[in-house]
Amino acid sequence: MIWSDWNKADKTLLLALVVFFFSLCVHLQYPHSVVADGMLFCAEAALVGGIADWFAVTALFRKPLGFPYHTAILPNRRQAFIDASVTMVQREFFSRRKIFGHLDRLKLLPLLMGWLGQPETEARLTGRLVCYGQNFLLEQDVATQSASLAEKIRGTLLRLEPEGFVRLVVRWLRQTGRDKDGLAKLAAYGQQLAGQDSTRQALLHLLEEYGKAQTRNPLAALLASFAQAVDLVNYEEAAALIQRQLQSMLTELETRDSALQQEMLELFYEQAAGLADDPATHELLTVLRDSLIHQLPLERAIGETLQQVKDYLLAEDRAVEPEAVSEAAGLLQSRLEQIVQQEYQRTLQLVAADETLQNCIGDFLYDVIARSALHAQTLVGVIVTKVLSRLTDEQLNHLVYDKVEPDFLWIRMNGSIVGSGIGLLLFILLQIAH
Repeated sequence: MIWSDWNKADKTLLLALVVFFFSLCVHLQYPHSVVADGMLFCAEAALVGGIADWFAVTALFRKPLGFPYHTAILPNRRQAFIDASVTMVQREFFSRRKIFGHLDRLKLLPLLMGWLGQPETEARLTGRLVCYGQNFLLEQDVATQSASLAEKIRGTLLRLEPEGFVRLVVRWLRQTGRDKDGLAKLAAYGQQLAGQDSTRQALLHLLEEYGKAQTRNPLAALLASFAQAVDLVNYEEAAALIQRQLQSMLTELETRDSALQQEMLELFYEQAAGLADDPATHELLTVLRDSLIHQLPLERAIGETLQQVKDYLLAEDRAVEPEAVSEAAGLLQSRLEQIVQQEYQRTLQLVAADETLQNCIGDFLYDVIARSALHAQTLVGVIVTKVLSRLTDEQLNHLVYDKVEPDFLWIRMNGSIVGSGIGLLLFILLQIAH
């Protein structure tokens, strides 16, 4: 064994042995010297005390010098040691009193709210929720979901009363200004048709037919022929004049907020309100509504939309997607993220403002953590038992010895120190007795 491997207690015991041999030599040289006798007496006591404490400490972990009786106490009592360790951990470190005491001192809900309110936490959680939403969309069967959504949309539309639907459309047109835009587009389209030569020919045909209908008796026919002969009645000029007047009227109707446009819209709203309350109109609108709703290709439209969204989410290079699909799917994703963020913040605000809800959440957290800690009490005991049972005797000795090694060394050193002191005291008492 190298000198540097010796601990302080071993060096102290070796020093006591050297002092003992030195004192013995001095005593043999000066057999009648009181100092030599006292020195030898103290050295003997120090050596015996050091050896006794070395034997006692060593006997805890192994058999010193092979002595078999009541030695190697820890290896022989390892099960009792394991049971005591488990009991100490469960009853002292994880006792119900300490667990509940620590939980009472913790403000669980403020800690949770503070953590949830951090921007990093919000971004991470909302990102995961959006990812879950996207995965949910990807896992859905397009045909099944299309049929289900189409059925729900049809059911909702069929429950709408025609009158209410008309009123909603009218109100929407007025609030958004789409009524003026729609009328202007209709007038522009009518003006385009009115300016065509076919329109003038149609007007000429109508005037001629009207003239024939009004001149069925011979006298009227004679007068009409005379008027046409002297150019008093010219159907072509009349048709051209009507065409110009019609174009002028349509131009005014196309002009936004013009008097004619306002009058036409008011007439439209008045007639629409009257039609909504008419029983015959109600029946007609109901039939038209049912026919239109059942003929709408909702399944195909919804299915194509869902499939395009799935293709967009699955595409690695989203730039290759059609621009319209990319834009729509991107808007859907951004809207989903916006909804999740808004609901996340709304939930935090709701919890912060509702004291009853705070108490419910706090009690729930306390109950969950307390139950988990109590289950951990048993689990920790099982873990400690398994870990200590797997250790060899040497590993178990090191586990205990390494934790209290300085104290054991001082116990051994104190044996020599205290032994020499007691030896000195006894020698003085003996000298006094003599």
